[in-house]
Amino acid sequence: MIRFSTGLRNAIAAEFGLGVMMNGGVMRVYGGTMPDSPDRAPGTSLLGMITTEGKIFYHSSDPNDAGLLLQLVSPGTLLNYGDWRLTGSGTGNATWFRWHWAWEDDLGESEYYPRIDGDVGLHDSLAALRLSSVSITPTTNRLLEQFLLMLPMEGT
Repeated sequence: MIRFSTGLRNAIAAEFGLGVMMNGGVMRVYGGTMPDSPDRAPGTSLLGMITTEGKIFYHSSDPNDAGLLLQLVSPGTLLNYGDWRLTGSGTGNATWFRWHWAWEDDLGESEYYPRIDGDVGLHDSLAALRLSSVSITPTTNRLLEQFLLMLPMEGT
């Protein structure tokens, strides 16, 4: 077993790791089966995107300030900051998400692009991303109440 100090967890979460890499990125929400690795292409249809205030996201330049912002909650926890909104583009039930960094990502097979995949469930589930409803249509415009990513103290 290994253990991480609060200072290291905070640094990885905010100053040197996840926070720096993923701040300003975007989440894409999918139905169907999550790939076995974030290195794989999605393989399922896009149902919607999560951005700040539901704005349209453009990689790299982000002129709309649509990228998702994070705040550190010690110890080692990142919390959504601002108004994160899910905007639908397809029809189906959300089952998983892919969080991309702010820079270009070709969405295909890649071991280069920083990505995080997670499951989607209802607000009372144990899913990584919890929604009030997993049903999505092109008219969906739903506020996300909370997104939390926690780095544990212990690892193996």
